[in-house]
Formats: sequence, C-alpha cells, structure tokens
Amino acid sequence: MKIERHWGISLLAILAVGPGLMLNSALTPLQGLLQKTLDSSSYPSIIPILTGTIAFALFVPLGPFLRHKWGDKTTYVTSACISLLGVLLSLISTKFIVFEVGRVLQGMGGGMALMMMLPMLVLAFPISRRNLALLILIGGFYGSSMIGVCFGTLVSHTGNWKEIFYVAVACSILAILLGYMLLSNEGTRHAKEKAHFDWMGFGWAGIFALLTAFTVLSLQKWGGSSLYVWIGLGGSVLSFLFLFITEYSITKPLLSFKLILHKKPLLAILVVITGYIAMTLSLVSLQGILKTVNALPNKEMVIVYLCLLVGVAVAAILSCLLYDKLGPGILGMVGALLIISVNLTWMDAGEHEPYTFFAISFFVLILGVGFTIASGLMGAALGGPLPDLVPRMATVQFLRMTAYAAIPVISSYILNNFSAHHLTNGSSQDVSEQSVEKSQLLAYHDLFFSSFSASLVLLCFSFLMALTGKGHKLAHKPHHGRNEEGKENSHSNENVVQPPPLYTKDAVIPDHDYRKALQKFKQLKPAKTNDDVFREALKKFKEK
Repeated sequence: MKIERHWGISLLAILAVGPGLMLNSALTPLQGLLQKTLDSSSYPSIIPILTGTIAFALFVPLGPFLRHKWGDKTTYVTSACISLLGVLLSLISTKFIVFEVGRVLQGMGGGMALMMMLPMLVLAFPISRRNLALLILIGGFYGSSMIGVCFGTLVSHTGNWKEIFYVAVACSILAILLGYMLLSNEGTRHAKEKAHFDWMGFGWAGIFALLTAFTVLSLQKWGGSSLYVWIGLGGSVLSFLFLFITEYSITKPLLSFKLILHKKPLLAILVVITGYIAMTLSLVSLQGILKTVNALPNKEMVIVYLCLLVGVAVAAILSCLLYDKLGPGILGMVGALLIISVNLTWMDAGEHEPYTFFAISFFVLILGVGFTIASGLMGAALGGPLPDLVPRMATVQFLRMTAYAAIPVISSYILNNFSAHHLTNGSSQDVSEQSVEKSQLLAYHDLFFSSFSASLVLLCFSFLMALTGKGHKLAHKPHHGRNEEGKENSHSNENVVQPPPLYTKDAVIPDHDYRKALQKFKQLKPAKTNDDVFREALKKFKEK
C-alpha cells in the first residue's frame, strides 16, 4: 500500500523532532532519580534539561541553511544520526559529563530538523487540506511533550529512567531508515549560487544562549539575590542587543528580527510564551498537590495522566477545524479562558479532591494551552508575507525555545520562595512535617494565582491579535479550481450573445486582441473614393 506523501512527511517530522521534545519534558520529574543513578550530586539537576533545550534553540536557524546547501535527504539523515548518537551516549553513560554531552548532541539534531521539516510539512499537504498540518503540529509536537510528562512521571515510580531513552533510540533509527527511503536531495540552491552563512549572527546567538543558561543555573543554585545571577542577566541582555543590532543591519541574517517586528508576529510570540508560563505554573501546582496531598494508586494515576494526552488530541482536532473560521486571536482567547477557569477552580479548591477532579483539570488545562500554541505559532507563521515564512518562523522558534529553557527554572524558584515564606510566617520554631506540607499547599495555591495573572495577560495579547484580523488562511480553494469553475460557467453561457467589449481611450487593449485586429485590417481592400471613380470614367472616355 502506497502512503501519500504528506502523511510520510508528517511521520518523518514527528520522528525527527518528537523524541527531543519528549525527553526534555520527561527529564523534569526524573531529576532526583538521575542524580542518584549518575552520582551527580555536585551538579545542578536542571543541567540536562537546560542544555538540551538551549542546544535545540541554537541549532533551529541552522536547518534551513543546511537544507539549501545539502538537500532534504542529507540534512534529515544527518540530524537524525546526531540525535541517535546523543541518545545512545545518554543511555549508556555512567558519568554525568557523558550524559550531558549526549543531551547536547540530541538537542542539536532535533533543532536542525525542526525548521527543515515544518515548511515541508505545511507544503506537503494539498492546499485545500493544509489545515491538517496543524493537526500534526499540535498532535505530534505538543503531544510528544505531553507524552514525556506522562512517561517521566510514571517511570519515576518504577526507578528505571532508561526505558524512555529506548523509545527515543527506536524513533531515531526509524527516522534514519524512512528518511533515506522517502526523501531526496531537493531544496538545494543552484550550483553557481554560494550559500551564505551568517557566522557573526550565529556567534552572538551562541553567546546569548550560554549566558542565558549561566543565569538560569545561577538562579537555581544561589537564588535571585546572588551577584552571579545579575551578572549573567546583564550579559544576556547585552548579548541579545548585540545580536539584534547585528541581524537587523545585514541583508541575509541568520535570525530575521525585521520580519517579526510587526503586530501579528510580535503578539503571536507573546501569546506562545505567556501561554507556556501559565501552563508551567498550573501544571507544577497540579502535580505537586497530586504528589504531596493526594497520593493516588497507580491505576488512578495512569487515568489522570492519560487525560493529558486526550486533551492534546482534542486540542489538535479542534484547532485544525476552527483555525480558519475563528482566526488566531479568537482561538487564543478561548484557550486563555479555559486556563483561567482551571486556575479559578483550584484557587477555591480544598486539600483533598477526587481523582476525577484532577483528570478534568488536566484535560481542560492542556486543551487551553493547545489552543494558545496553535494560535501563536500559526499567527506568527501566517502573520506576514508567505515567502518569508521560513526565516520568520526560525526566529520565532529560537526565541520560543530559549524562553522554554528558562521558564521551568524560574517557576521552581518562585515555588520555593512561596513555600519558604509560608513556612516562616506559619511557624518559626516548630518545623514539623505537617507544617511543611501545609506551606507547600499554600505555595501551590499561590502558583495558581500567578498562573491566573499570566492567563489574564494572555487573554489581552490574544484580544489584541484578534484586532489585527484573521490573516492568511491555512486551507483554501486552489486557483486552478477557480479557473475550472470559470471555464464551466463560460461553457454554460456559450449560446448567450455577448455584446462586444467597449474600449475607452484609457483602456489597455490586450496584445492578442491588438494582433488580431491588425491582421484583419491588413486583409481589408481599400474602398473607392469619388476621385478614383472620376479617373476611371475619364480614362474610358479617352479610349473611345
């Protein structure tokens, strides 16, 4: 049975990018287990997650360049091989450094594949069904992250963290095999055209990424009052300014900041990042309450976390169906309202709630975040000229993934501050297990309020994006279809006598009409005038 090309490209996209997103989200609940297994107590537990995400973000703009230079097949297989090497190093590692090198390689491979596969994914679908690309984007990429959350949480109870890496190895091997069979080296530039690479921009992007990682690590290790945090933050801001100025002033930048300095793309970036902040705060709170207060049996725990995947599936289907009808702004507003409803419910909830309450909360939260992701990413992609879609989305993805690396650490820092504040105010002398649990519960409710505030900001950004209009549609009727309809209408009106077209002095006559009229004019015989008739009569009279 032959698989249609767009479904084959969809599978290749998920296999190339999905494992990296899955591992990044799965390692968050596995931090303590990894520290015990790899004997890495002297290293911050967030390092594997942070460096993998930073490497992913840094190599996102490299995908389009390598695709033009090497072609689709070579670039895809190379990125899959790098990912496979990174996953294998992490899998067989017994030292933290080896595990960390594997995470960096895996992030590099996934980042290279992302912006190579996204344009191919969108263009592979027929134009009348191009909204199905959104189904793959939400269901495949966002779904991979949620699978990582579920898998990581469940594996943390069994104690065998390598199981999820076996899944990533299988996906990478399958990606190499299918990529070799299904792709060809299309997309390369003309042989005489030299591929220009912006080394200056890549260097500044690397410095910005490293300083961002240093700032986040310093925040987790020493807290917000540390001098290292402020030094790193200042360096990150300065390096980003240099990066922005450098990329803004050249003709072929690695990161096209000019293309995102418009209303819709800029608001779309803010929608995506704010939605992720709201999701992280709410998800940390729900998981914390589930773990600290409501210790569920394994069966109920599986059901609760399966609702995450159901939420992803429903979000993918509804986003696919509603995006062209509602537009990115209204879709983002619906997602923000769903997140607000979850936060308001849990701000008034008690300590012990049934597992069905958790399951519904997970479902509604992930559904709302799915809408905001669809709204933000598609709003940024289609919020400008379509020929500039690839460089615009490469810039958006770089900023998004860099923010994704920092937000979980900042959320953890805020949670610890809330917990310490409640513990200090509640009982300064008696620090019992019950007082610690109560302070954590109050801290989780504070996080729900913080998420509620972020959701209100998200609602405002989505409303402003709705004011900019719907933008380009994902799926619409092809132009040749319209031409065929025009031909059918012309055939049906063949017997109707049409009046000749009237040309005014300002009208432009088409070339074919002009040539046709000129040909007829040359074929006409000149008419006889009165002088000609007189000369002929005079000639006949003289002859007589």
